[in-house]
Formats: sequence, C-alpha cells, structure tokens
Amino acid sequence: MQDNHNGSDLNRRRFVKSAAVVGGAGLFAGCIGADPDDEEATDDSDDGTDDTTGGGGVFTIATSDEVETFDPRQNQLAWYSSAAHYMFDSLLLQSPDGSEFEPHLAADHPEEIDETTYVVDIRDDVYFHDDWGQLTAEDVAYSINWVLDPDNDSPNQSNVAFIDEAEASDDFEVTLHLDFPSGLMERALSHMNAAPVVCKEAAEEMGDQEFGENPVGSGPFKLENHDPSASVEMVANEDYFLGAPALDGMEYRIIPETEVGYVELVQGSLHQSGVTEELLEDAEGNDDISTYQLSNLDFQGFILNCLEGPFTDVRAREAVHYLVDYDEVLDAAAGQLGGRNWGHMPQETVDAWDFPQEEWEDQYYPEQDHDRAIELFEEAGVGTDFEVDLIMTAGEANEGRSLVLQNEFEEIGVECAISEVSTGDWLEALNNADYDITTYGWGGNDDPDGYYYHMFRDLRNDDGGMSDDVVGHSSIGYLYEGTRDRGEEDILEDLERLDELVRQGQATVAQEDRREYYIEAADIVLGLYPLLGIYSAESVTGVHSSVNDYEPSEFGEQETFNYWQEASIDD
Repeated sequence: MQDNHNGSDLNRRRFVKSAAVVGGAGLFAGCIGADPDDEEATDDSDDGTDDTTGGGGVFTIATSDEVETFDPRQNQLAWYSSAAHYMFDSLLLQSPDGSEFEPHLAADHPEEIDETTYVVDIRDDVYFHDDWGQLTAEDVAYSINWVLDPDNDSPNQSNVAFIDEAEASDDFEVTLHLDFPSGLMERALSHMNAAPVVCKEAAEEMGDQEFGENPVGSGPFKLENHDPSASVEMVANEDYFLGAPALDGMEYRIIPETEVGYVELVQGSLHQSGVTEELLEDAEGNDDISTYQLSNLDFQGFILNCLEGPFTDVRAREAVHYLVDYDEVLDAAAGQLGGRNWGHMPQETVDAWDFPQEEWEDQYYPEQDHDRAIELFEEAGVGTDFEVDLIMTAGEANEGRSLVLQNEFEEIGVECAISEVSTGDWLEALNNADYDITTYGWGGNDDPDGYYYHMFRDLRNDDGGMSDDVVGHSSIGYLYEGTRDRGEEDILEDLERLDELVRQGQATVAQEDRREYYIEAADIVLGLYPLLGIYSAESVTGVHSSVNDYEPSEFGEQETFNYWQEASIDD
C-alpha cells in the first residue's frame, strides 16, 4: 500500500530549514541520511546497515523531561516516542524526508486483500532482548490489540482506531482487519505513538507497572539504567536483526534548561542538544558544532478548561482571545524560532492543503482589545472578579508565554497565578481537568488528521471508547463533557457534527474530499475557542563534530541507526 498523501502537492522535503552554519548545515528531531537506493551510500549487505559491532561510543542527547513509563503503549511524551524507537521496533519505518515507509519488522509492505483487510508478513529473524525469545506474529497482534482494548486506557488508542482487530493468521503473518479504509495506515504502523511491538510473554508475565519499568523490546538498543530525573541509558543490542549498531549505546540526559545542555555540548560531554535563539550565533561560529533548524510540525498555545471554572461559557473563552497580542506571545515564547499558526495546525500543513488562512485569521484571531474582552466576560456572567489558575511545565517557551498571558489578565483586574509543575503532575492535571488554563503543545505531523482526529473529537464515540476514568486528555473531551452536563444542545449538535467530520476525514483517501471535511471541522472548533492557539515552533538542534554520519530532521525514526544512516563517534 502506498502512502496516500505522497501523490499530493505536499513535498515533505521543503519542511527542512537548514541554517547556514560553519561545519555543516528539538524534541521533534529526526534524520536526513543517505538515499537507501544510492549504492555508494550503503554497504554490500542486504539490509543496508553495517554488520560491525560496537566501538562507536555512547551517543548522549539532552532532553528536558523525565520519563513516566518505558512502555511505549502508554507513553504520552514526545521525546520518549523518539527514544522508544531505539528499544522497540515497528512494522514500518518512515524515511528521513517523510516521503516513504520502509518495511522493518514487516518483510514487505502490507498486502491489500480488500479495502479493509491487509496481510503483513513478519520477518522471522527478530529476537527480543535478554533471551525473551523470537518475535512472532502473535507478539505483533497482541501489541496492536492491547492498545485497541479500551480497558487498558492506552493514550495511543485513537492512533489505531481505524483497526478493528489484528489477527495472527500464521506464525509470521498478521492480518489487519480495519473498521474503515485509512489513508494513514502505513504512518500509524511506523510510529511508536501508535503501534509499537512489545514482547507478549514479558508484558503479561510482568504486568503493566513492572513492564513500564523494565521494558522488553527488539530494538537496536536495550535499557541499561534509569536514574529518575537524571538519565536514561541504553546499550547496543549485538543480536539486532539488522546487525549490531556501530554505537556502544545511547544516553538521554534530562536537562530542563537548554542553556545548560548547550554548555555541555560545547564542552563535548553531550553530542546533541537544543540551541536557544540567543545562543544560535555562538553555535554557528563554533567549528565543533553543526546546527540544524527544523520545523516542529506542531502547534503551541494554551488549553482553556471547558468543563469547569471561569471558561465554561464560550464567550469567556472568546474573551481570552481578545485579551492577548498573538505576536507578543509568540515573541515571548519562541522569538525567531517560530511562526504564527492558523486552525490549530502548523503553517506548513495550512500551506500544503491550501486551507483558508486569511478567512480564519479575520474571523477567529482578533486584534487585541481589552475592552471587548471585559465586555465578553461580563456577557458570560463572570465579570472580572475571578481568579485564574495557570499551570505549566518547566521551559523557557512555557514561561515566556505564561508571563505574557498573566500580565494581560492583570491589566484588566483578574488575578492569574502561575504554577510550575512536574511533567507527571501536569499529565495528571490534564487528565482530571485540574486547572483553568494550561500551556500546551501538540506535535502531530504534516497531515491535518494529526491534529483533528486525535484532538478534536469525542474519544468515547470510538467502538468501546475510553473508560469513564478518562475525561479528555489531549482531545477536547472536556468540551463535550461540559456541553452535555450543561445541556447546551446547539453546541452539542456542532460537536457531534465535528466528530463525524474528523472520522470521515480519516476514512477518506482523496485529499480534496478530505480537505473539505477539515475546513468545516476547523470552523466548528475555532468558533468554540477551546484552545488559544498561538504559534508553531521551530527548533535548532546542535550536533557535536565528534559525531559521524548523522543529520537530524523532522521525520527520522531510530535516528542514529536506520536504513539511511548509521552514526558513530570519534574517540
């Protein structure tokens, strides 16, 4: 099956914005490596990788957040979705430029039997870490079905909701029975936040909690040590089915402050770190650092609690949009490393799909007007005699945008308290609607489905749905829930139409038809103001000169060791 979006006007290569740097040319970084069809770029082996064993050093990367669980089926963090690709494998791998999907655990591309039935042959030479045995079709089917099972409350369930069941139809053959055709099937089968393959025997024997602490995958690296709030260390899997990596290991160092990570990058104790706008000139002038400026393909802003608190009325939420100067928030959060977004999608997606940006801007992104904001708060019945609880996780971008919003509230006499919380506490607050406003960022992809299907629909409308313990998480389930509780029938009708539109969007292959669904869906969402969408970020990541054969990009998976490039480190 071909990626149904490759035939569109969307050219994924244009997303890469390489900085002019000395010596060469986030947490959404990937890789641009050699063309696997370029004979000079690969060795003579069938799989395109080098069969040499370690000796290439430990690749050390800075990341800002601690890990909550190593179980990729339960992961909610962007950086670990990337890191998990080193410990676990997927059926397919997305190429560094995003244009194709390479069979990985799958021996070939899924074979279409009919529009809702696909057969995937599984490689018979893959083994799990630490003598947990051979990976078979039973492990693949178990992994997908576990995510689909609503009793497991996997945050990845919506990413594979188009699948009804995965069947182990032979020892090394999986049959995928779909609920509906999906133009995004191969994308889902390549991602850790959709269909990672875990060891069934280990997962069932350990149970969820222990497996989340001691994961068993089949990837090129395996977990060696985890020091909470400090580091995640992996060692090379010498029995990997593509051959042992050149690197001896991978280490993610948890460093919340980008400036601290950059200092260690300059000193050579890190091999990759983010680079702030203020440090970019210094990095570009440093012969030991190559910098890469990449689109994050995300949107950033704030979520307004639609379930309870001062923003349950749509007019109060609209008032917040009049409260701010969008460009000021962007500047405080990202400076030159970001751009305004429209329709809760990155600019690249809006451009590629020819969405009506100017119409959305005129109708839903008002000029700052404090008088109008006060008027709307009055109409909503809250006035300005209320307090706002704004929570955020650590980070310069979160702090910058939060301080701007806090100041605007205080300009009209509303007290706004900012609380910095841990990632774990933030996720708990998000799941339980325990905030008034929170900073938020969503990294989807280059398709509107990455934003609308996974965020703007009612999770409980899936077959089986999520459990009653899940209020909304990253969807605007809070809005659905509150609308039902308050008996707002007109809004509920709009939300039901929205839910229908985004489902039709994923089940439709033709891009022009999908485009119309998403335009109507965006108009509904934007008019309900559940999010204050501000900008899409760009990241600059720095790579030390001691690293060989490695370039990051937006799309790369299993970055330091894949079909396109294999990193090593000079002594």
